[in-house]
Amino acid sequence: MKRILKLLLFTTVITSCSNSKTDLNNYNLKGKVWKVQETTYDASEKFGKYSSEDKEYSGHSYFEFNDSGNLIEFRSLDKKGKTNWNQNYTYNADNIRTEITTIEDGKVDRKEINHIKNDKIVKVEVYNKDGENTSVYNYNYSGSNIISGSVQNKDGKTTLTFENEWNDGQLTKQIVNDSLGNLDYYQEYLRNNFNDAVSYTYSSPTDSIKNTYKYEYEYDDKNNWVKKYDFDKKCKIDNIIIRNIVYFDDSKKNRTEDDFIGMWFVMDDNDWIEIRKDNKYDSGYSSRIKESGTWEVDFDTKLLTFRANDPDDSKKYRFNFEGYQIVLYTMDGKEKSRLEKR
Repeated sequence: MKRILKLLLFTTVITSCSNSKTDLNNYNLKGKVWKVQETTYDASEKFGKYSSEDKEYSGHSYFEFNDSGNLIEFRSLDKKGKTNWNQNYTYNADNIRTEITTIEDGKVDRKEINHIKNDKIVKVEVYNKDGENTSVYNYNYSGSNIISGSVQNKDGKTTLTFENEWNDGQLTKQIVNDSLGNLDYYQEYLRNNFNDAVSYTYSSPTDSIKNTYKYEYEYDDKNNWVKKYDFDKKCKIDNIIIRNIVYFDDSKKNRTEDDFIGMWFVMDDNDWIEIRKDNKYDSGYSSRIKESGTWEVDFDTKLLTFRANDPDDSKKYRFNFEGYQIVLYTMDGKEKSRLEKR
């Protein structure tokens, strides 16, 4: 329960913003980001290198932002890419969030109603699926950062208070006190030059718990991470998170054959295809090669052709890039599959 409360508090705090601080800032995303999909894999270390294994049962997310940099939709995905539940975000004319609606099984499961003062969210009322008020969050600001606040239950009783410390617009420490004002727990973040957390510490003196988790990253050309390595409290690799980022201006990129080179995996599956610079390819499943041949691309017609050694296995697709994914379509325009690098 304490872990769930911590995550809920952090989510509410980190996604609340004024009109001078967007969700892209809160999520430490640079550039005109449109969509982000994060997929979590089990990880292992072999011969000093980290590799992704099977998909985790959970931990898969999809974010979509408007052109002002604020979140308009969030989806929690299962390991097959289907939506478990989603959140829709509503804004006023000044692009300040007024409401979050959580949908589960096609029905409203939760609503968060924001109260705005001086272009800042100062209070959030949370309602359950029956329309009953379950909690209220109150925020105090310094500039566009929430520096302190409290949570009240449905009876108006304060259940906890918190204080936040920030550096360069990113949360570095959050201290949470119980209803009596005693320290309950704190969470602390150390960040790298890109402002991403390289370590996270959760400490609860009352429970004699203090755990530290470390992270490493790989980045794209806009300094947004596209691969995150999660280590457990014993500094052993635990998960690898692959992030596909789609920017608003991606459609303007001039693609070349080099963009196809590499080892690609079918989204939500273990089928793979290795596309090589010598215009040859192998495809298969797990460690098995099932097909080989040559490939060619026509950028004018946006056609990708795989000419298999067995002509009966040759295939032709229309294609499009979405971030670091290749979307393959049938000739009549139906999406066939998505390829991703892991």
